[in-house]
Amino acid sequence: MSTPAQRIDSLINALNLNINSFSKECGYPTSATIWRLINEGAKPSNPTLNKICNRFPQVNREWLMTGFGSMFTKQQDDDLTVTAKQVIDKLEPKFTTTETVKEFFKEFAEVKNQMAEIHEKLNSIEFIEALKMIKSLQEKDKNIKL
Repeated sequence: MSTPAQRIDSLINALNLNINSFSKECGYPTSATIWRLINEGAKPSNPTLNKICNRFPQVNREWLMTGFGSMFTKQQDDDLTVTAKQVIDKLEPKFTTTETVKEFFKEFAEVKNQMAEIHEKLNSIEFIEALKMIKSLQEKDKNIKL
């Protein structure tokens, strides 16, 4: 398993940055802190982890701390955040007749069902990943009983 310092170095490379530019992106005035982490193999502090994860929200904090999981979260390429105003602006022109309102609620019910199915699938995936992590931990330490 890699060390936190090795994972930070891998992250810097994956982001196509160097230590100096990565340090500046994270809000450090110099590269001394990140350089020391990588070259001395020091463990990053919580404030350092916070700076990295706040600047690069696509980075999987658990991976950074433990090495488990993938370097980036699944939403690395997809920003699924939608504001209420964006939803209202998109829907407002459709509400011109009673019939379109009925159609909307029918579509809304379908989308709600699809979202429930997606939620179930995501829960299943998370459960499977948790089982894999437990199995991996048990293989490394035979004394772990869950």
